[in-house]
Formats: sequence, structure tokens, C-alpha cells
Amino acid sequence: MGTQQERIQQTDEAIIKALLTVGKTKPLAQITISDITRVSGINRGTFYLHYLDKNDLVTQLTTRLLNQIQTILNHEMAGTMDYHYFSIDRPYPIITHLVHMIGANKARLHFLLSANGDPEFYVTVTNKLQTAILKELQQMKGSRQFRADIPDKYAIRLITNAILTIITMWIESSDDLTETAIAQLIMKSLYVAPYQMLGLGLHPDKP
Repeated sequence: MGTQQERIQQTDEAIIKALLTVGKTKPLAQITISDITRVSGINRGTFYLHYLDKNDLVTQLTTRLLNQIQTILNHEMAGTMDYHYFSIDRPYPIITHLVHMIGANKARLHFLLSANGDPEFYVTVTNKLQTAILKELQQMKGSRQFRADIPDKYAIRLITNAILTIITMWIESSDDLTETAIAQLIMKSLYVAPYQMLGLGLHPDKP
């Protein structure tokens, strides 16, 4: 038999797995503790040893994931606007590590980002990513302004949307793209213009 800590961890995993299973067919707002205990095979008393209620379960689940994302942003954002990485066809290390973290938590993120999940989760992730980008931009050029001909609020949204669209598609799809392929795809989305994605090239005299 495992240690008490291992048993606690196994029970916690069973509770979360049950939440994700129920969440495939039922919106988060309608999921009950009875649903979770029925699917997990864990009694209500055991559930309450781990969580105060369903909201506490969701809060702890999202907090763990957000903390992992924030840790990566805090420690690896420096140097992420260096063109050298793209010129040698390498993703920024932060992109590689974020994709790995996401890959390790695909099922949980799929639920939270789905129509049945937590709509605030996507908003929070977007805000964290935008804050990190603007902070690094300030470090790189001394201001948080983008191109003069593109309003800042649109520019930052375009950048974060490019990243998060690829991530959410990967989470939701059943394709066999590897973490490495996704990291490279995100990198290309940051440097390759939409016009170039059409395979039409880009006029060199255009900004």
C-alpha cells in the first residue's frame, strides 16, 4: 500500500477526473457534488476532507494551473523578443516550456476552456499573458507602445490571440501534432504575416 500522502493524492486525482468526466456532458454551473462522488466512487465525507464545496474544487484546480503559467512567465519571459531564435528556427524557451506544461494538463485545460468550463479562466490567462508581454516590451524598448499605425489595444490582442488560438485548437483537437510542432507553430505565428501564410510572400518595401 502507498503512503498516506500518496493515497490523498490518488483521491484528489479521482475527484478531479470525475469533475472532468461529468464536465463532458454537463455545464460547470450544473455539476453537483453528487455527480462527482457518483462518478469517482468516493463518498461525500471523503470529498469534504479535500474540498469545502464544488467552488473550492474549481478554484483550487484553476489556481494550480494559473500558478504554473505565472511561474513560467515570471522566470522565462526575458529575451522573448529576440529575432535570433526565429532566424535559427527555434522557438523561444518560454514557448517550449508553456507548451510542455499545457500538454501535461491537456484534459484539465480542455474542460476549463470548453463551453462547459469556466469562462473566467481564458480571460485570466489572456490577462497574464498580455501583462507579461507588455512588461518585456517595456524592458526591451523603454515603452509599451507597438507600431504607430496599429493601436496598442489591437496589437496586443492580435499577438495573444495568435498564441492562444493555436493552444486551444491543439487542446481541443485530436491531431497528432507534437509539443515541438506546436511550439514551432506558435513561433511562426508571431513572425510570419498572415499574407505570407497564404503563400503569396510579402513586398519588401512594405513595413
